[in-house]
This record gives sequence, C-alpha cells and structure tokens, in this order.
Amino acid sequence: MSEGVFRAIAAASSGYVEAPAGCGKTEAIVRTVGYHCSERQLVLTHTHAGVDALRQRFKEHHIPAAKFHIDTIAGWAWGWVRRYPENANYHSSIEFAVWDDVYAAMLNLLSKDFVVRGILNSYAGLIVDEYQDCTLPMHQLMGQLGTLLPCRVLGDELQGIFGLGSDQLVNWSDVRGEFKNDLGTLDTPHRWNKAGNEPLGKWLIGAREHFKRDQEPDFSGSSIVRDVVSQSSLSSKLINLTHQKNGRICVVRPKARSLPAGLETSLVKNSYRILEANDLPTLRGLIEVLVNGTDQQKSSASVKFVKRSFGGLNPGDRDFVKKVLCGNKQRPLREDRKSLASAHIAGTTPRSILAVLGYLEDLDDIRVKLSESVSALKCILEEHIETESCLRSLYADEISRRKYQRRSNVFRCVGSTLLVKGLEFDHAIIVRGENWGSLKDLYVALTRGSKSVTLLDLRESG
Repeated sequence: MSEGVFRAIAAASSGYVEAPAGCGKTEAIVRTVGYHCSERQLVLTHTHAGVDALRQRFKEHHIPAAKFHIDTIAGWAWGWVRRYPENANYHSSIEFAVWDDVYAAMLNLLSKDFVVRGILNSYAGLIVDEYQDCTLPMHQLMGQLGTLLPCRVLGDELQGIFGLGSDQLVNWSDVRGEFKNDLGTLDTPHRWNKAGNEPLGKWLIGAREHFKRDQEPDFSGSSIVRDVVSQSSLSSKLINLTHQKNGRICVVRPKARSLPAGLETSLVKNSYRILEANDLPTLRGLIEVLVNGTDQQKSSASVKFVKRSFGGLNPGDRDFVKKVLCGNKQRPLREDRKSLASAHIAGTTPRSILAVLGYLEDLDDIRVKLSESVSALKCILEEHIETESCLRSLYADEISRRKYQRRSNVFRCVGSTLLVKGLEFDHAIIVRGENWGSLKDLYVALTRGSKSVTLLDLRESG
C-alpha cells in the first residue's frame, strides 16, 4: 500500500487516483479517511454493494463512525431532494425517483444557503469512489459539490460499464481535466496476491493496455481457462465446474440477457442465487401494473411475475396458477388446490397473489429463482392487507429497507457484469455469447475471480 498516495488524497483540494480492479481502492479510502484526515469526510459511491464494502472495511479498521458518512451518489442526492422537493424545483414522482430530474434538482439545492450551510457544517471533504461510473448529470453535480468541499475521486476507466441507453458516462479524460491533480496510481494486484495467485494478478495488470486500445488480449500467457460450449451442453458444463471448484463462485452472464430459464433453475438447485438489481425491476414492473392496470393487465402481469420468479413449474401448476390469478372457474382434485381455488375467485388481488406465492413455495421441486423479489412482494402484500397503504409507497419503503443487504458473502451466484461488479469470488465462470457486451465488461468479469477464471465462449448452435 502506498502511504504517499493516501497522504496526497487527504491533503488535496482536488485530484484523482487511478485504481485498477483488485488493487486496494477500498483500502485506500479507508486508510486515507481513518489515518490521514482529521475531520469528517463524505464518501460517495454508486452501488449499495460498494457502500456495504466500505462500511465493513471501516469497521475492520475500527475507524470511528464520526469520521465519515457513506452513501451512494443517488441516495445522497435523493435524500435531500425528497426532503425539500419544492426548494429543489422537483416535480416528478416521490415514490419512483426520476434520476436525471433528481440530479438537476440537487444542483438547484446547492444554490440554496441553508443547504450549503448544512453541507459545510457536516463535512470537511468529499471522496468519490468508482468515479468512472458517473453519468454526465452525476459528474456535473460532483463538480458543483467540489466548489464547496475538497473533492478527490478514485476510479478506473476500464470499469466504466454502467452507462445504459441515454445515460452517457463521463470520459476519463474529462475526469482528469475536471480534477486536474494526479494523486497517484494503485497498481499492486492485492486481490490475487492474497489468494496465492500472483501470476494472474500480474497478467491482468499487463493486459490493461490491450483493453485500453479496445483489443482482446492474448490469453495464452495466462492461467485463464478457455473453452467453447454449445447451448445444449452449457448446463452440464456449469454444473460440472461447480462440483470441481471449492469456494465461492460467480457465473457471469451478459448485461443484456438472462441465462435460459431452465439453466437458471438448474443452478438454483445447486445452491446458486440469482442476483437482482437493487430496485428489483421485475417486482417494480408488477407493482406499477397493480397500481395502474386494468384487471386483465393485473392478471397478466402477475402470471408473468410467477413464471419469471419460479423454476420447475410443470404445466399443471402453471395452468392452475394462471386460472386462479385470472379468476377462471376450475374444479381441482388436490386438496391444496381446492382450498386455494375456492378461496380466491375474484382474480388478481393482493390476497390471491399472496396465497399463490405460499402455494408455490410449498411445492416439492419448485425453486424460487428471484428470491429477493418474491420475499419483498410478500412483505409488501402483507403490509398492504393489514394497513391498506399504497402499494407504490410500500414498494419504495421495502426497497429502502433492503438496499444495504450484503451480497459480498453470497456463496454461489449468477449475475450480469453490472451486478457482480464490486464483488470478489474465489472462482469466476464467464458465459460469453454473441450479445456479450464490450471489452470493458469482459475486463470486469475477468477480475472477479481471485483463484481461478474460466471463460466459456458460447456457440449458439450445435
């Protein structure tokens, strides 16, 4: 670790640090704040997993909580805007944040004296982690905040993969221009050195120049195992690899598409967890329809949610559940189905959805694939039935309660590059198909496994 870099971060009024994956960026922030800053620092990052990782590391170092406040950029801005929407000139939804509007509104608040005083009275400096993931509105907001507080940022241009659709990410050259002072580089591959796999760490550091030139590196000089597999053999290949490897495993899928439903079910049967985005988009879509949709739309959305969230349903179960949620008459023979069908004849209601979830969870050989969404939905429906509170508000409250649930200790998981970014595993298995994504996505995936990395190039047929 470079104490010189830590001291430079603490002393700078503005500046940037380049930090490749696995080279101790989290440790750098914690040591800087804990041992080189005398006053409280605002530490912002992008994901709740990142917030959790920082909090855990501060705790491990026994750094007093009075020395720091950690949040996501989105969460910090939303907290101010949601509290003062009129002052912020924010007119969009309070339950479902419209993020570009939130960042613009927070810029408005930074021109208010009471907000400036609150910030200056609370913090002596700002440190922004994973800066390469800042969108242009975020970058503009951080630049304005940097006029109030010393602002130091850490990031890695090769890990900027969060930009989706119109959410353009800031160019790293613009980051250098905005924050001007080069405070140093963290380039020791601690993740792999600690795992006794120094050669892989050195290879990944050396391969960075290829990735920066948008060139796939030559894997022949690395310990990365490559194979070509067909769709039909992918399931057996992944299960075999699971049984061969000891320790924590992540299967990394493309950003733009999930793995086939049957394959997800097979992995869940082998103790994998399907990672979901923090706002639980499958659940969010259902809640929107339950609030605003017609009866037919509510039934259709509920059936779709069940199909996506549960694996191993046979045709009989799927047909039975669909009829319950659509309010169709049926005369099932099984006792558990009889009671459910007779108790819920009005189609999709909060009570019928809750009953269907309980029915499915009691069935043998059925696997819950989207465990976070199903668990959150049950909590929302139970609260709604008891209090008659708005489903949309209950969803927002439930997401807020769950946002810091730890993922860093998940034993086996399946997730996109977006969802595994920031997490570390013993073994990474990358499933790369035609719609994989960019070379930056590949770099992020390759840096997830400390002990081994397997790259499976998917052959679409054969």
